[in-house]
Amino acid sequence: MHYNLLTRMRRPTRTRRLSILAMLSLLAFGVVAAAGVRSFWTADSWTHGRKHLVGLALGRGRLVCGYVSLPIEVKVSDGHQSSDAKSFETHSAIFPIAFVNNVYHLPSGNLREHAVWVPLWFPLFLLFIIPTYWLIARFSNAPAFPVIADTTRA
Repeated sequence: MHYNLLTRMRRPTRTRRLSILAMLSLLAFGVVAAAGVRSFWTADSWTHGRKHLVGLALGRGRLVCGYVSLPIEVKVSDGHQSSDAKSFETHSAIFPIAFVNNVYHLPSGNLREHAVWVPLWFPLFLLFIIPTYWLIARFSNAPAFPVIADTTRA
C-alpha cells in the first residue's frame, strides 16, 4: 500500500486565537527588528546580582544571555547600561548559536562563565513562523469543498 503524505495533509484554519497570535508575533517581530537595527550603533546590557551575575546584552546584531559565578562578592551596577557598539565583543561561530562555558582559576577561587550567543536573525525567523502559518490557513467560514458547494449559481 502506497502512503502519500500530501494526501493526508489538511490546510489549517484561521481561528481568532491564531489571528491574535499572528498579530502578537508580528508586533514582537517589529520590536526585535528595531532593537536589532539599533544594536549596530548602540550596545545595551542589563545585569543583576552580586556574587552570581545574570545578564542580557544586545549589540552588533547579536543577543547574549549570560551567567557568571564569582568567587567573591563584587559591586556591579544593576540595571541597564548603554555603550558604543564598536566596543561590543562578538563571538564568531559557524553555527548560528554559540555556547560558552569557561572556568577561570583565580587565587580567590574559581570564576565560572556561561553564555549563549544568538544572532538576531534567528529569533526573527522564529517570530515569523506564526504569521506565515496564518497566511497559509484558510478562513474558518470557507466551504470545505468550494467546487461542490458553489453558492454563486442560482
